Amino acid sequence: MQWLRDHMRNHIDGEGLGGEGLNEPAQKIVSFRPAPAAGSKRDPDAEAVELVYQAADVVRGAQDRAAQIEARAEELVRRAIEKLQIAENRIRTAEVEQRAAEAGLNEAGARLHAAEKALQHAQSRIAAVEAQLSGAELRGRAAEARAAEAEKALKRIEEAIRTQILEIPRTPARKAAAA
Repeated sequence: MQWLRDHMRNHIDGEGLGGEGLNEPAQKIVSFRPAPAAGSKRDPDAEAVELVYQAADVVRGAQDRAAQIEARAEELVRRAIEKLQIAENRIRTAEVEQRAAEAGLNEAGARLHAAEKALQHAQSRIAAVEAQLSGAELRGRAAEARAAEAEKALKRIEEAIRTQILEIPRTPARKAAAA
């Protein structure tokens, strides 16, 4: 019994902690020293029982604090796990959205590439049509020039026919008539 009393006194006085003292605030320290009663001696057995009750109260208090701390820690862990799960869900959602955006970007790139090829093909067809048009215009101008030449030649022939063939018979008829 004396050993328990001495141990508790040493613990409370800080001797059991290497002389550093307790780290807890003064109001949490429980004193096991009996209050001196004026003129009365206490029974050592009653004192031991009282010390055991006090020690039990201290142990229960420590257990209650430990249970509260454990409950707070479990709540913190639960909240941290929930936040982690929410963050993981957000990451998964962002990854899915990123993949969808990349697929859309790839599709748009493929469509752009196809449009560029179609544009190049259309430009080459336009260039070929322009070349054909230019050739047709040249041929048209040449045909117009030939037609103009042919028309001039026809007019010359017509004129020659009129002057040479149509006037020849008139001239001998005139000569015959004059004669």
